[in-house]
Amino acid sequence: MKKFITFLLISIFFIFSLSYAQENPNSIKLIGVAIASSIIEDEYGLTLIDGIFSIINFDSLPQTDTFHVYARWMGNGKHDIELNLLNPSKEKILGTINGSFKLERENDVLYSLGTFEDVAFEEPGVHWVQVKADGKLLKEIPLFILENDEDVEIPEVLTQKPILVFSLPALEIYENHDGLTSIKGVYEYYATDELPLIDSFIIINGWMSGEGEYNQHIEIFSPDKKLLYKSEPQSFEINAGSVITLFDEVSNFSFEREGDYLVKVFLNNEEVNSFVLKVIKE
Repeated sequence: MKKFITFLLISIFFIFSLSYAQENPNSIKLIGVAIASSIIEDEYGLTLIDGIFSIINFDSLPQTDTFHVYARWMGNGKHDIELNLLNPSKEKILGTINGSFKLERENDVLYSLGTFEDVAFEEPGVHWVQVKADGKLLKEIPLFILENDEDVEIPEVLTQKPILVFSLPALEIYENHDGLTSIKGVYEYYATDELPLIDSFIIINGWMSGEGEYNQHIEIFSPDKKLLYKSEPQSFEINAGSVITLFDEVSNFSFEREGDYLVKVFLNNEEVNSFVLKVIKE
C-alpha cells in the first residue's frame, strides 16, 4: 500500500468580518481538513500533521486501511461534529467520526482529531470525506482509492477551480521519509505577557483538484482592519487528482496589540477563505 501527495511547492516569500461571532452567538466555521498518516502534539503543545495524502494505492481490492483526519474550526459556542467517509456513489458510509467541543471566546480557533479505523475499501474510485457541524454539511473532500496504479473516473466537480482544503499557521513544512508533506508546529493562538510581540511564521494553504494554472496570495489585517501584510502572488498548476501545498513565510511580523488579526486567502484575486491569528495578553 502506498499513499501519495502529488506536489509540494516551496516559496520564500472567505470575506469574513470580525463581528462574525458577535452576530452569530453560537457559530462555527470550518477552516480546513487534512487526511494524514499521523497527527500528534509535541512537547510544547503544538501540532504535527505528518504525511498528508490524497491517494491510497492498493495492489488489489478489497483491502482495509486506517488513517487520521485533522479538522480546524473557528467560531464560538458548543458544537457537535460528524465526519463520514463515503464510497464513490455516496450511498454507503464506510466510517464515522463523532465529537463535540465548546469554543470559549469570540472567533476562537481549535482543532479536532479523528481516526477512520480499519476502513474496508471494496472498490477503486473517488471516495469522499464529508464534514458536518450541528447536522449541517460544511465540506466534502475527495480521497482517491486506486487499484494497482490504474486511473479512476474523475467527477466533473473536481475538474473545476481548486478547492482550498486547509489554511493554517505553522513553524515548518517538509517532506517526511515517505515523501509526503508534513507540517510541524501548527498552533491556534498567541498568549503573551508583553506587547508588541514579534514573531516569524508560515501560512500554509492546501489546494486540491481543479484543472489549469492559478495564483494565490494572502493578506493579514490588524484588529482594526488595517492591511499589515500582503504576500507576492504564487502561481501553481494543478489537475483533478492533485494536491498542491503552498506557503508564505512571514518574517518578523509585529503584533502591536491584542485581538484578532484576520488572515485572508485569495485565489486569482478572489477571496476564498479567512481565519484569525488571535493574540491574548495574559
